Amino acid sequence: MRNFLLVFLSALLFGLAFIQIGVGFLSFFAFIPYLYFITTSKPKQAFFYGFLFGFFVTLITLYGVYNVKLIAFIGLIIALPLYFAIFSSFLRKVYSSFPKVFIWIFPILWIGMEYLMTLGSLNFPWLNAGYCLSKYYLLIQAADIFGIYGLSILVMYTNVLLFQVLHGKKKSFYAIFIILILWFGYGILRDKTIELERTGLKIGVIQLNVQQEDKWKPENLESTVADYENQIRILSQVNEVDLIILPESAIPTYVLHEPKYKNALREFAKENKVNIIFGFPDYKVEIQNNKPTYKFYNSATLIDTSGDFQVKYNKIRLVPFGERIPLLNTFPILRKLQFGQANFEFGTEYPLYTIDSLKFSTLICFEGVFPELSRNYAKKGANVLVVITNDAWFKRTRLPYEHANNTKIRAIETRLPLIRAANTGISYVFNPKGKVVISTDIFEKINITSMLNKKASSKPTFFVTVGYIFPILCFWFSIIIIIISIILPIFIMKRV
Repeated sequence: MRNFLLVFLSALLFGLAFIQIGVGFLSFFAFIPYLYFITTSKPKQAFFYGFLFGFFVTLITLYGVYNVKLIAFIGLIIALPLYFAIFSSFLRKVYSSFPKVFIWIFPILWIGMEYLMTLGSLNFPWLNAGYCLSKYYLLIQAADIFGIYGLSILVMYTNVLLFQVLHGKKKSFYAIFIILILWFGYGILRDKTIELERTGLKIGVIQLNVQQEDKWKPENLESTVADYENQIRILSQVNEVDLIILPESAIPTYVLHEPKYKNALREFAKENKVNIIFGFPDYKVEIQNNKPTYKFYNSATLIDTSGDFQVKYNKIRLVPFGERIPLLNTFPILRKLQFGQANFEFGTEYPLYTIDSLKFSTLICFEGVFPELSRNYAKKGANVLVVITNDAWFKRTRLPYEHANNTKIRAIETRLPLIRAANTGISYVFNPKGKVVISTDIFEKINITSMLNKKASSKPTFFVTVGYIFPILCFWFSIIIIIISIILPIFIMKRV
């Protein structure tokens, strides 16, 4: 019962801190019960209670995935707790081998686990501890050094130091004080020293608020396209915007293969002399074994003021179980399983769209929680980050808020303006400082406009240049420590 209460309390505090209800500060205490559990439980208990910890965290933070796809929710409610179960088992092993230093390397091991969550077809880096701080403007400024992982490790070391204080080591409190002074100080410094300049470009975002149950009905296609046409006309002729951004799958049909809608969109752009970025489903046909094979993509592109379609972007990171069954390439037989998932193919390219000398990137949906994608775009010369999404799936849960707040950290990591277009919200424009310029609420039909400002200096952030090596080093350090922890007891037993 004691271990159960410890992992439940830890999961509850972490979950409440994460779901953006104004108590993100709880993350500074959330992992103290978890550390008590790891350092006092029996080795055989670590897996089971680690699984329970992951199960409770997943329920609290990701319950809304149930509205997306049942298979996606089932997959997450099994896969994520398994991550934490295995991780907890390894932590207990490391503690047994290195009890004196464990408490100080625990945060490094945690960052290694967060980085692991970005790898493979089960990639789902949603629950990074640093995201709990997304509402604390001054604290998140440090993300331009080591990204979200830098925020996470600061959260973890604060937990470790408080854990030490509770064990009677009062001097650890002074270390916390120094960390917070430096942390807030850096935030104030960045807020005061980062200069912004106007680009002269006016942006418009359409949040049409199409409900998920209506979005893909064939009988609604004509009215959806007509509604977007009206909103494009308003933004271009009344608000005089230069670029209009529509959400993910805004046009719910295979636009590039249907001349009627492709020509209509081309005319929208030409007639209104406006650039349009929008999302849509797409496919291509390949001949395999003398048979046609269809490959589907979640895509986006830019139509310029001449009505020309630019190179297509295909989503690179797909939602496990929701957009693609994991390990599909390894086990092709899994294609025969159909639970309502799309089984899209992975994109590979990072196209940039140039408008008035500014280069725009495009990310789709939960790609906004992958730091390396926006970093790759920044390294390629992107001046603006664009994220298009459809969060209608989540309905009125905490997930639209979590998704929006997780994504905004990309603006600070890269110091690039970030524009987010969401079908049912939350849509927003963030400046390179991470300040909201304009934002919507969920489930409202609305257009927003904003003049676009960028960072005056073109110098890339430390995170963009070398900072992303930090979580990679943490990952490989974790692998080495875990291997040593497994081998060391065997070696000692042989010596005895």
